[in-house]
Amino acid sequence: MEITVDNIRYKTIIASDIVRNGLGIELWDKDEIVAEIFRNDDLKKIQISTFRVDLPLEILEKLIIQFDKKIGRNFQEE
Repeated sequence: MEITVDNIRYKTIIASDIVRNGLGIELWDKDEIVAEIFRNDDLKKIQISTFRVDLPLEILEKLIIQFDKKIGRNFQEE
């Protein structure tokens, strides 16, 4: 899936992480990851990490919408 903000086309990738026990959505600008929303099923927390300063709020809002649609906020039990 792609998200465009300020004429920049970002790509989103759904990724599972068995070490952290959860599922996340990553936001990529070409070959650079710029943000991630991760549902940590062990900790029962949803965490946002940004890897670039000065990200527009609009891109994070759109990423949250995609997270809710594609992954959801329901934690998985083992």
